[in-house]
Amino acid sequence: MDVKRPATEPATSGGAIREQLRNLTLRQQRFERYLGRRLRVDPAGLAVMDHLVNVGPTTPTDLARRLDASTAATTLVIDRLVAGGHATREPHPTDRRKVIVTPAEHWGATAYEHVAPVIEGVGEAAAELSPGEQAVVAAFLERIVGVYDAATDR
Repeated sequence: MDVKRPATEPATSGGAIREQLRNLTLRQQRFERYLGRRLRVDPAGLAVMDHLVNVGPTTPTDLARRLDASTAATTLVIDRLVAGGHATREPHPTDRRKVIVTPAEHWGATAYEHVAPVIEGVGEAAAELSPGEQAVVAAFLERIVGVYDAATDR
């Protein structure tokens, strides 16, 4: 969605910050498309793999709940990930009726190769700020996260 501020809005009312947040969002979306192409995973698959890598192996039902998707849609995504060698289904350790979805061994390292330049670049940019500037930026970003959470009732 491309929503622009009115042309009459003065820059001093936060317009420059909003414009940079918009630019950041667009760059992140572009990076996610790039990452998906490099890893040969669609956006839904990236969301599942991100969850599996950062939170850990889980059941398809839990994945669907956490990603706010239907179990049927999540099952299709998992099917594609398993077929592509990105994830595996393993028996649940305590409930034989369930399975656990686990990222393939290579996934984390492979994904990190592509994500590392962004992580390192953000770290370098943050390191160039004084501790006071870092605190202001962190507080601002925390407020922006709160705005998004409030807008989505989370």
